[in-house]
Amino acid sequence: MGMQNAQILLDDPVWAEQVRLWVSEAGILNEDVERLVTHCFTTVPRAHFVDEQHRVLASQDVDIPLAHSQWLTRPSLLIRMLGLLHFRRRMRILELGFGSGYLCAVMAAGGCQVFGIESVGVFAQSTRRQLDALGHHGVVVRRGEGQKGWPEVGPFDAVVVSYPVQEERELPLAQLAIGGVLIAPLLLEGRCHLTLWKRGPEEVKRVVFEEIAIR
Repeated sequence: MGMQNAQILLDDPVWAEQVRLWVSEAGILNEDVERLVTHCFTTVPRAHFVDEQHRVLASQDVDIPLAHSQWLTRPSLLIRMLGLLHFRRRMRILELGFGSGYLCAVMAAGGCQVFGIESVGVFAQSTRRQLDALGHHGVVVRRGEGQKGWPEVGPFDAVVVSYPVQEERELPLAQLAIGGVLIAPLLLEGRCHLTLWKRGPEEVKRVVFEEIAIR
């Protein structure tokens, strides 16, 4: 992302105030994480990652339809997810189902090494071109199946799953580094819950958080 685009967002007090509100409501307990998340979401233009007819929605806390029957998740939920990951600079992060590439760009703006996998080949190609056009050359994306992960470039400090999963076995937990975390919307008894897995030296522990609505 060029500095000009970043400056546009920094000069938008309405958007900046919205981001601060969402961050304050996300339950982030670490001030460094809070500052970094605020910076990333303030400086990456969400409008650049949606079709022109939907750009009026870009500053709102809503899911936005994308091509190929996919959706761009609302900012408040993405902020909550990064807060639970204890988001910090220099993390190696894998996103499964990166869609338009918005969250990849946000995480890269935080100084992270970001990898993305998308099952829709046409989407993967168009997103790569868009990320390059916006200057996000540090994001590496490819077409692939999420549950297989990306073992060739792992292990990862964090894995973010941007679509609901039915079962734990669909997740590449083995590709987490020791101390690494994976966050995903998990379907439990017909309801979707934000869920986090943390890999320890001997086992992976799971923590189920609040019920969420996700498309």
